[in-house]
Amino acid sequence: MLKAIKHNLTHLFSFTGRDSRTTFWLYVLFLALVHTAISLLVSVPITGNMMGDILVAAQRGASEAEIQERVFQRVNEVMRVSLWVSVALSLALVAFLLAAFTRRLHDSGRSAWIAVVAGAIQVVATVMTIATMDDAIRVIVLAQTGDLEAVEAMRGRFVLQGLLGWVPMVLVFVFGVWPSTPGENRYGAPPTID
Repeated sequence: MLKAIKHNLTHLFSFTGRDSRTTFWLYVLFLALVHTAISLLVSVPITGNMMGDILVAAQRGASEAEIQERVFQRVNEVMRVSLWVSVALSLALVAFLLAAFTRRLHDSGRSAWIAVVAGAIQVVATVMTIATMDDAIRVIVLAQTGDLEAVEAMRGRFVLQGLLGWVPMVLVFVFGVWPSTPGENRYGAPPTID
């Protein structure tokens, strides 16, 4: 696994050559683990601070309405930070995965245009996330207040964005598991790292 990770990290900007399925998927696993670790490192302290603030307010005798208002305010802050972290991680993953996915495509005899399309769709989905961030936070706050009709009315705005976000993952999965071209192909010799 370390060999595959090292290979991909030292070839971050190398869009030529070929990578085997094993090398590619071990690198994807590494990126997924890093993504999860960073998400936890960011979200756990933020959520802990939010809960601590609410508990202190309750201990000081704040009314239920005051506590609920504080919860809504803090959820808004947590969601905003979480969405920005998600945006940053999404763009970082595109950058870290683009060359490896290109080499994987080359190994199966496919063009790098598939990687460009997947990356472009991910960037569009990320831009849509930024553009609809306030609405997403509003939906979460509305859901907590119990105004389900308003939530349902706004939910439709996020369906396309949610579906669009899955397209790059499906492309990476489908073409990532595609069998290698035996022997040499137009992109070079078979990969030496497995």
